[in-house]
Amino acid sequence: MTAPRWALWILWAVFAALLALELRVAYVIPPRPHPWYDAQVAVAGFVLALLSVLAAVGTFTLREMLAMREIRRGSLDPNTPDGFARLRGMLMVLWSLCLVIGVLGVLLAWGAARPRAAWPYFLGAGALLALHAPRRWLFASGGRE
Repeated sequence: MTAPRWALWILWAVFAALLALELRVAYVIPPRPHPWYDAQVAVAGFVLALLSVLAAVGTFTLREMLAMREIRRGSLDPNTPDGFARLRGMLMVLWSLCLVIGVLGVLLAWGAARPRAAWPYFLGAGALLALHAPRRWLFASGGRE
């Protein structure tokens, strides 16, 4: 017996709440004793943005590699217990990468002593979280919309 699909939405909501908690942390964490200079913030922001883009692209790559290719081929049925477990695992990896993007924003906010610097990271992570939500088409025949 597989878990009901709404259980994935509850799990997704937990990840969304964790992302919101990360945003809160960006505002309540004490700043560095000596915040970065503007040039350091620019360099750190650039490096963290590159890492965020890498993580974002990684979510789509991993989604394809971990399950979607096999679902489209028909060799993995997400409506079976094993297929559902594989799909749930894939989604948890993708959602965790979204949380990593939020953590990168927290790092920038902490180093720069500017909580607002984290907002682009949280907006991107939230958009990715929404894109990787457990939609009905994941369970459809062939994994297509």
